[in-house]
Amino acid sequence: MKISTVCGWIMVLVLLLSVPAMAGTRDDCISKCKEAATFIKTQGIDAAIKEINNKEGRFVWNDGVSYVFLMNMKARMLAHPHKPELLKPETLIDATDVDGKAFFRDFVKAAKKGKGWTKYMWPVPGMDVNKPKHTFIYRVPGTEYFVGAGFYVMSPGVYY
Repeated sequence: MKISTVCGWIMVLVLLLSVPAMAGTRDDCISKCKEAATFIKTQGIDAAIKEINNKEGRFVWNDGVSYVFLMNMKARMLAHPHKPELLKPETLIDATDVDGKAFFRDFVKAAKKGKGWTKYMWPVPGMDVNKPKHTFIYRVPGTEYFVGAGFYVMSPGVYY
């Protein structure tokens, strides 16, 4: 078998193995948000805040890069496993990303609709770099709370 043929098969194998992981990224964010919403409804807000703030908890995955956060409809961060400083302000409604986008407003808009996707620049946990982040927002039914989880676009076609 020629080396070019072997290389071709290796490329096909790499692509086949990477597609499910990339395709599942959006699905993982959606399922983790819905799982967190169920946790809030069944275990209560205090238990949810504790669990979502836990860096080693059930709502942090993908080597800590992917995680759920919890906010209220006034854009107050109630739980975040990587950025406890976001819990201090009464609201983040006017806070912006490094490009000046007030993306927390988009979070609230999506939550008012019940769910939706947003895009903004955000630091990748464990790395000293900001990358485009796509975040799914899901309102906890019958409450003033919503959760979010997202994935980063590391380079075209490479998601984390």
